[in-house]
Amino acid sequence: MSIRVGSMRRKDLPEILVLLEECGLPSDELEEHLATVLAAQEGERVVGSATLEIYGTSALLRSVAVQEGLRDKGLGQRLIRPAQGKPLPTR
Repeated sequence: MSIRVGSMRRKDLPEILVLLEECGLPSDELEEHLATVLAAQEGERVVGSATLEIYGTSALLRSVAVQEGLRDKGLGQRLIRPAQGKPLPTR
């Protein structure tokens, strides 16, 4: 099955929170940055995520997580590639 990378859907949040916990990554304040969360999905299942925290004209890439069985296959790179060119939202 192919893996699709794109903006997260609101219904993906619980799966992303579980994935972050499984990867030992923080999830605090994630809900403040939902507009800039990217999700990797295999079918309907979330298998990876990356979040941009926006601060004015700068952004912090945080919490890049990939399901254990899919690591070392380039999925993390696929998650951060769109984040690198993502326009920053205006506040």
